[in-house]
Amino acid sequence: MSVSPNQMQSDIWLRDFLNLAYAPIAIGLGKTPPSNIAQLEGKMEFCRMWAEAQEGKAFFATAGNHGCFPGMYHLGLHGESNKEAICRFWVDQVYAFSRNAVEKYVASLPHLNSELASLICISPLEKACFEPDIVLLRCNPEQAMLLLWAYSYNTGEVVQGETGTAMCSTLVIKPYLNKKPSFTIGDPGGRYIIGLAKEEVMVSIPYSLYDTMLKTLKLRLQDWKS
Repeated sequence: MSVSPNQMQSDIWLRDFLNLAYAPIAIGLGKTPPSNIAQLEGKMEFCRMWAEAQEGKAFFATAGNHGCFPGMYHLGLHGESNKEAICRFWVDQVYAFSRNAVEKYVASLPHLNSELASLICISPLEKACFEPDIVLLRCNPEQAMLLLWAYSYNTGEVVQGETGTAMCSTLVIKPYLNKKPSFTIGDPGGRYIIGLAKEEVMVSIPYSLYDTMLKTLKLRLQDWKS
């Protein structure tokens, strides 16, 4: 199943309404790749794959395309038995945290079952020929506020965001598992890799919520500053 023409039109409307500089990104976890999507060549960090999609590229990636050791752990591409190896990586190679802090950090973050993330489809949303699980948006704080207000308007729930943690965990893994939007101002590695400007943040929306949130924006926010 792919994104419908109506959804594509909504995506274009959202970009125009919020004046987004970058196309929303569609991510499908564990999806069989459509015949017209090629596999990513080489290895790179998962968040660098998002930057590729922001430039208009669509592709699928397997475990062999992932070049970030911590990211692979969060995505379930290194099993639970590799938690010790991840801790050593952070302490010995990244020189980050104390050993106790690393263990607490790794234990606090969710990670996926390897069956879900062994194959990932990534594309600009408006070009997606698969049904996404997650939509990522690169935006400024005002744009993020409007997007996430549309969720709170319908649910009465406050959207929780995170920082200081891996962006793949905050923006893909956690929203995939809890089915709720998220946002982050990022982490040093992720912000640098994606190329976020100092005024930019990232927002994540489960695709199952995306259409309802856009309808709310269309109905309620045309004159939100008046």
